Amino acid sequence: MQMKERQSKDTPVLSCSIITFNEERIIEKTLSSIHNWVDEIIVVDSFSTDNTINILEMFNVKLFQQKWEGYSKQKNYAVSKCTGDWILVLDADEVISEKLKAEIVKAIKKPGLNTGFSIPRKLYIGKKWIKYGGYYPDYQLRLFKKNAKAEFLQRSVHESISLNGKVGYLKNPLEHYAYTSINDYKKSLNDYGVLASKEIKNKTYYLPLLRAAWSFLFRYIFRLGFLEGKLGFNLAKAYSQYVFKKYNLAMEKMS
Repeated sequence: MQMKERQSKDTPVLSCSIITFNEERIIEKTLSSIHNWVDEIIVVDSFSTDNTINILEMFNVKLFQQKWEGYSKQKNYAVSKCTGDWILVLDADEVISEKLKAEIVKAIKKPGLNTGFSIPRKLYIGKKWIKYGGYYPDYQLRLFKKNAKAEFLQRSVHESISLNGKVGYLKNPLEHYAYTSINDYKKSLNDYGVLASKEIKNKTYYLPLLRAAWSFLFRYIFRLGFLEGKLGFNLAKAYSQYVFKKYNLAMEKMS
C-alpha cells in the first residue's frame, strides 16, 4: 500500500514511530489507520518470528531491525529515526480513529504554545471497551515536535516521555486493543510485575498485602470498576495481584 501524497504544503511533516515483535494479530489494523495520511512510518522490529514482517511489507514503512533493548531504549531508537516536524508514537496494538486523525492534523497545524499533546486512550479486552475502574481516559503523551527533545525515560516498564515545552490535551481517544481476554491481561500483568519490581527502590514500607488490598478497593469501588460487572471485578483482582507481586518481589530482593 502506498502512502497518500501530502495535500497541503502548509501542513507540517508528520512521522509515526512503532516498535514491533510478533504483532501479526493487530499490526495490519494499526497501520491501516495511519498509512494514508501520515507522511512517514518508522517501524523498529525485534526480529519477529511470526507473520509481522510480511504484513509490514504490505505498507510503505521504513523498517529497521534491532535486538530487544527494553521498552524505553527501543522506543527512543525508533523516535531517533523519524525525520518529520512532528512525531506520533504508537504501540503496535493502538488504532487511530477518523476523529482522532482529524484532531491530530488540526493540532500540528495550529499547536499554539504546545510542543506536545497527550491523547486519551480506550482499553479494550477483546471487543469490549473498559470505561470504568481507572482505565479511562488514561492520557498518554504521544504527539510532539521533533525539536522538543522528547525522550522516553529509562524504565523497565510503563515508560513515559519527558520533553521541553508545554503539553496540550486532545479530546478523541486512541483505541488500545492490547488484550484478547482477561487471561491475556493477567499474563501480561504477571510479566509486568517482575519488571516493575526492579523500579521500586529505597522504599521504607513495602506492605505488599495492604497495597494490593487498597489497589482493589480503589479500582473496584472508588474508580467504579463494579460498573463493568464480573469483568470489572476480575480486572480489579488481577491488578491487585500485580501490585502484590511487584512489591513482594522488591521486598524479597531487599531482604
